[in-house]
Amino acid sequence: MSKEEGVHFARLTGRTSMNTLSIAALALLTSSPSLAQPVQPGAPSPSPVVAIVRVPTPWYAPRALVVSKMRDTIPQYEQLPGLAFKAFSIERASNAFGGLYHWRDAAAAQAWFNPAWFARVKTERGADARVVFYDAPLSIDNTAGAALADAGKAAPQPPAVDRLLLLAETTVGNAERASSAAVATLVLIRTPAGVTHERLRAEFLAAVPTHRAISGLMRKNFLIGDNGASFGGLYLWRDEASAKAWFNDAWRERVRKTYGHDAAIDWFDTPTLLP
Repeated sequence: MSKEEGVHFARLTGRTSMNTLSIAALALLTSSPSLAQPVQPGAPSPSPVVAIVRVPTPWYAPRALVVSKMRDTIPQYEQLPGLAFKAFSIERASNAFGGLYHWRDAAAAQAWFNPAWFARVKTERGADARVVFYDAPLSIDNTAGAALADAGKAAPQPPAVDRLLLLAETTVGNAERASSAAVATLVLIRTPAGVTHERLRAEFLAAVPTHRAISGLMRKNFLIGDNGASFGGLYLWRDEASAKAWFNDAWRERVRKTYGHDAAIDWFDTPTLLP
């Protein structure tokens, strides 16, 4: 954990002790129980959003069948307006299936997740879908040839970032796309009192070099939830080993000492990726 990373969190919280400096970068990496709630229809945000979709899996549906049905739906998402990325997902804790969506703006997300969509899921799957939205002002894509997506106009940007406008589409071979060993982790923490969206965006941007260098990290969406009450990230890892190497025992112990409780991370298998 570098001193530079620690300074980022020290600026965020206003604390500057050496103990804080040694553990500060956890702010963008740690998790407490999710505070996000399903977003009610309203004025859409102009910035990118991440949507987490969970649908209860029928008791009689084997995993192989669920994954097969996911693959069957790939064509309907390939040309979906406003969709930058989707990972078809199965949440480990609940076994709920669904998807991790990165939308270029909230209007596109809400156009897809409309009342007709919820009614169709209820009819076809026999259960209600739960959809949670997060603002995603900054996203990184560590796959080959990919760029940085920054929607935080208020955040200071170095010249190298100014030239990067939108998240580059990632070319994934059909075989890898249809049978992915990738996993995803949803990490959230409570936002320190008095910290604004603009400050969070600035801190996200400052953390980009660290996340660019993490072995096995394919993508990360920096997230703001609950109108700023929580923040963190949605990570897509090349495999489970890479994720566990990052979220190791030492990391968990630092979280416990920092926040006084164990970290909670939501894990998802992502057997199919799009694009």
